[in-house]
Amino acid sequence: MSSRIEGILPPHVTPFDKLGELDLSALDRLVDFWMDSGVHGLVTCASNGEGLYLSLEERVKVVERVVERSRGRPVVVGLSSPTTDGLIEQARAVRDVGASAVMPTPIFYYRYSDREILEHYRKFLSRCDLPVILYNVPKFVGYNMKVEILVRLTKEFDQVVGIKESSGLVGRISELIRSAKAPVLAGTGDTILPTLVLGGSGAVAGVSIIAPRMCVKLYELLRSGDLLAASELQLRLTELDEIVFKRYNQLSSVKEVLNLMGLPGGLPRRPSLPLSSREREELRRSLERFGLIGPDTGSQGQG
Repeated sequence: MSSRIEGILPPHVTPFDKLGELDLSALDRLVDFWMDSGVHGLVTCASNGEGLYLSLEERVKVVERVVERSRGRPVVVGLSSPTTDGLIEQARAVRDVGASAVMPTPIFYYRYSDREILEHYRKFLSRCDLPVILYNVPKFVGYNMKVEILVRLTKEFDQVVGIKESSGLVGRISELIRSAKAPVLAGTGDTILPTLVLGGSGAVAGVSIIAPRMCVKLYELLRSGDLLAASELQLRLTELDEIVFKRYNQLSSVKEVLNLMGLPGGLPRRPSLPLSSREREELRRSLERFGLIGPDTGSQGQG
């Protein structure tokens, strides 16, 4: 793949059936939806893809299927393990089924010093022979990776081809774009335009799972110089992001949105649970007002 990661790459969901098993036929339909929407690639088995819940065998199956249907566009694979060696094992396994790059979740559960975090990444990067996107996601791991560590890694390892910044902090985004050798990608739906305006290369934001065409349009408008129209789209995406990704358990709500759009989002894997009937109705009404779905909940909106 190109050494530069660009455009809109949805960090897509992994559909499960009522028994909690992978639903690969549903995954096929979803990948076709995102490809038809004009996205520039996909990020699979990451946070919204419930990558932490996947066994190594399941992760490989998902990646293999997504690569087959991604029409030659980049497929970045999320990695999730509390150990350095676990991440290395996952990276080797997904390399063999066609992953374009990998995106390791920061180490979690225990509290680590800056030295331990830095050495963890150094060992991983020295053993991984795929391009790597670094990932800062305080919402899920409980801490922000220091900007200095991210910048240092981009300068020490040429295989670092991007940084997904999911703090939502424009100041951090600006400092990373100014200092890092690798391009920066927006990691939240409310920072897509700010990241691009500051010089970022694209977005790996959850909102692009359910509104891929809108996100691609924003990206194209900004590239063509129409900042006003891009700003109007960003305001709509920020509202949608607030509804779907901040009001409920986002693993459950993003799948429910896809289901309401007539797409096979499937169910979340336990311990996450589907939305309650009250939450589902609240979400449906919000999405109708937003225009993502029609009054008949099986109709697909302009996402």
